[in-house]
Amino acid sequence: MEHAPPMPYDMMELEPLQKEFFIKMQPHLPSPYFLTKDPLNRLITLSDDQLNNICRFLGLFDLYNEIKNVVRTDIFKSLKEVLSTKELQFLETCRTQNNPVRLPSMHIGAWDLKKESLDKALFDRGKTRLRGALSTAFETLFSFIPPIFMPPPKKPSKEITDILLKQLETVLNRAL
Repeated sequence: MEHAPPMPYDMMELEPLQKEFFIKMQPHLPSPYFLTKDPLNRLITLSDDQLNNICRFLGLFDLYNEIKNVVRTDIFKSLKEVLSTKELQFLETCRTQNNPVRLPSMHIGAWDLKKESLDKALFDRGKTRLRGALSTAFETLFSFIPPIFMPPPKKPSKEITDILLKQLETVLNRAL
């Protein structure tokens, strides 16, 4: 069985013959085999669902910061129902991790207790953290991942990026 390298994200929907033609007509396309060695290159092998799952787990860092100040028991009960066992275990991991990166409040105290709203909030928070971590990546990496994960125009400081990279590494090692 041959190993096929990941394709640039723009080509995912093309049929095999169309891909072959497109590649021959576009010799400048980056090849994953020639990417500069970087631990972030692991992300190009992940599916969209896996990348969304990574975002969800990264969002748990923010959720942990929020629930430390919650006193309503209905929120804790709903979190236990909405979060998976793996996510609840990861929240315990967040307790032992230093998280000096503070994003604006999620307002978990005002949460409507619906799974969909929590899912969206976790994904949005995690996407922000992932985009910050990716701000150190080489430009060619972004040909292989969805455009919504492009780094922000204003890149975070090196200290914050290092923290976000460690959080991403924790998620990659424990959540997938």
